[in-house]
Amino acid sequence: MEDRLDHLFQGWHQLGGAVLLAEVDTTSSTRSLEEVMAESTAHCRESGRLTWVVLDWLIHHIDEIDEQRLLQEVKERGNLSVLGVLSDAACQRKPHPKLDRIIASCVPHDKMEQFFYRVDRSPLASRLAQENALGVFYKWNYLCSELRYL
Repeated sequence: MEDRLDHLFQGWHQLGGAVLLAEVDTTSSTRSLEEVMAESTAHCRESGRLTWVVLDWLIHHIDEIDEQRLLQEVKERGNLSVLGVLSDAACQRKPHPKLDRIIASCVPHDKMEQFFYRVDRSPLASRLAQENALGVFYKWNYLCSELRYL
């Protein structure tokens, strides 16, 4: 999994994302932002760092996205509920009509659960996330309290 996450961080770096890398891989080919975004939605729940990089990128670069291509890529290789919650959180920070349209095309997770898998493994973290769940995550059937500092 670390290789997959590192590959995603390299992709975000190439796209101008705010990600620090120990080493930049100059041999990897550049992928479209819609591909990187779609694949990231499939892995955000495994990495808080990846989630924050994607969210920051959405807030600052939403104009660059081809929303129809993004939605198609996410349907094929990503997670629509994760795209929904990230787009919704970005829209709360910096409203944009494109984010509104993406949000309208996404569906909530099928059941309520912790957003980050690691939180689910800790009884204390799970309880705190449930007690302090943020509305934007709750709306998408996720429990998370970790966005307060953004």
